[in-house]
Amino acid sequence: MQRKKSETPVWKLGRSESTAIRVERQIKEALLDGHFVAGDFLGSENDLTAQFGVSRLPIREALGRLEALGVVDIRTGAGGGARIAQGNPERFSEALAIQLKLIGVREEEIFDALLTVETAVAAFAAQAATETDLAALEAALEKAEALVDTQDEFTQASMQFRNAVAHAAHNHFLEAMMQAVVHVLYRSLSPYTTSAVAKSVIGRHRALFDAIRDHDADAARDIVAQNTQLLRRKYLAARDAAAKAAAKPAKAAKRAVAARNR
Repeated sequence: MQRKKSETPVWKLGRSESTAIRVERQIKEALLDGHFVAGDFLGSENDLTAQFGVSRLPIREALGRLEALGVVDIRTGAGGGARIAQGNPERFSEALAIQLKLIGVREEEIFDALLTVETAVAAFAAQAATETDLAALEAALEKAEALVDTQDEFTQASMQFRNAVAHAAHNHFLEAMMQAVVHVLYRSLSPYTTSAVAKSVIGRHRALFDAIRDHDADAARDIVAQNTQLLRRKYLAARDAAAKAAAKPAKAAKRAVAARNR
């Protein structure tokens, strides 16, 4: 079935912003308004110069910015030009994870987000998982099981299992959000992932896999809720204990300095 395209966008003049930023903004707005979808040909540099009534320099600058954002793909040579890029949830989730760090999001907030997103993801996965999805989940679980004695590698593999569950939910928005949470959470959890912790995590992942395989959405949701709450308690306790242990030498040093200065 051929897609019905929206009417051609009307490029407007702007006075309060640079030409390149105006071009960039209007192309993004046209995409959000439904004028374009992934794969659509936006135009050659000459096409866009004529359409916007501007010189080539701001068009090049705008396209460069859009390419960096993952909005367009640019090809050079005969038949080249700019096309609307294919979506890439990993690119979005990594950028979101960086922004979350930059605004100072706390681990407690991340766990709240994880509980909200992952319970929904688990229920959808139990309802929608295909045989292909189940095979991918099984492979991710086996990979994690083989790495229980390697701290950093196991944590990555465990997070990959979580992403595989999100993919099995067949909800692009939730999958992207889950990947963003995982990007942030991974670096927080890795220092506290001992072999014993890893084996416990595998058991909980296995229970979730079984619930998804059995298409039991309620069980999947409950397992994830219990697991996330347990993970939160253990992580925060380990983090606080580590902070107290690190503070003891500093306090002792301050006392020693004070004693010498008496």
